[in-house]
Amino acid sequence: MTLEGSGASRLLQLFRRDGEPTTITLATVVNPSPISVRVDGDSIDTPSEGIIVAEHLTEHRRSITFKGEDTELVLKSVLKKDDRVIVAIANNGQLIYVIDKAVI
Repeated sequence: MTLEGSGASRLLQLFRRDGEPTTITLATVVNPSPISVRVDGDSIDTPSEGIIVAEHLTEHRRSITFKGEDTELVLKSVLKKDDRVIVAIANNGQLIYVIDKAVI
């Protein structure tokens, strides 16, 4: 697949599935663990089963070399209750990708 257009256009192309459009919008973190969000305009929360979160927003481990020595860092989750996040809604609203925190 050849991606064309601006960066935002190429990102949307990556999220397309079977030609269905993907919507990029904002949501609010209702609970950081297990994750649940409320998409702007929705009246109900989306539970963790329908959410995929970008790794950099979650607690995860990274191997690094510091002063010539290999070590491992544990990076904590940066998501907190009421944080605003940028989400991509796909699969007819059945799947939500939490892409990043929104700075408004």
